[in-house]
Amino acid sequence: MLTWSPERPLDREDAATRSGGVAAPAAEPIKMTLMTEALSRDARLRASYDDEAEQYDANRYHSAEGRLFSNLEVTLLRRWLPLRPGARVLDMPAGTGRLSVALADTGATFVGTDISVNMLKVAASKEPSAHRHLHFVQGSGVTLPFADNSFDAVLSFKFFHLVPNERKAAFIQEMVRVLKPGKTMVIEFNSPYYGGVMAALRYYLRKKEPGDMRIKCLFPDQVPTLFRGLEVVRTYGVKLPFAGQLSRMFGERRTEALNLWFGKLPGIKYFAYAIMVEARKPVR
Repeated sequence: MLTWSPERPLDREDAATRSGGVAAPAAEPIKMTLMTEALSRDARLRASYDDEAEQYDANRYHSAEGRLFSNLEVTLLRRWLPLRPGARVLDMPAGTGRLSVALADTGATFVGTDISVNMLKVAASKEPSAHRHLHFVQGSGVTLPFADNSFDAVLSFKFFHLVPNERKAAFIQEMVRVLKPGKTMVIEFNSPYYGGVMAALRYYLRKKEPGDMRIKCLFPDQVPTLFRGLEVVRTYGVKLPFAGQLSRMFGERRTEALNLWFGKLPGIKYFAYAIMVEARKPVR
């Protein structure tokens, strides 16, 4: 079902005004300019996902490569997280509910939040039989409408490549706030070394934004800063280069098994498409 926060719905515009000291008195024109830019960027993102919601899954996860990628994510989350009846898991941003719906059979209760109403409507339309374990709330990732220490796990996938570096820490710290002590969060980032030369083709030729690689991707040296104060449990590479072709040649199960082995190799894991980071909140 689609539920709403009892407070005014929060969105990424709210996030921009509260993250990392971006909001500032009117007397500080430089900070006001940064805030205005953030508001504009967030509004564009929200409008873009509202427009794409109906076709979002089909455009990304209906191909052999897309199915493999999504299945790998779900497989790893089942292995890593305490997904059992009674556990509460936050999925931020939930998008179309792809992960929450796939994992609802564990009996854990998933709460998904996203700024896009249309994405949440798509999520709420999926798998009616699973909805007793699913709740969707419109909200902001940096001002979450939930109490401190209220979730047994927190997920954030397909999101941080959209967040400027100066705002990433604010989102992670808000996730830490709602996570119970001793529990873990799992965040997915794009890898800058995907397929070696393929990364150069992707960011230097196709997108023509080479300077954005440190924003779009997670470099190994960024991990200690982003996860300061947390215990990084593991990092894992997801989706081999040419995964779609391999899947069609050898089958999805064999390709998934190969990726699960490849993704844990030190150093080499960064040649995968994405990097999943599991980090634990300390008990104090």
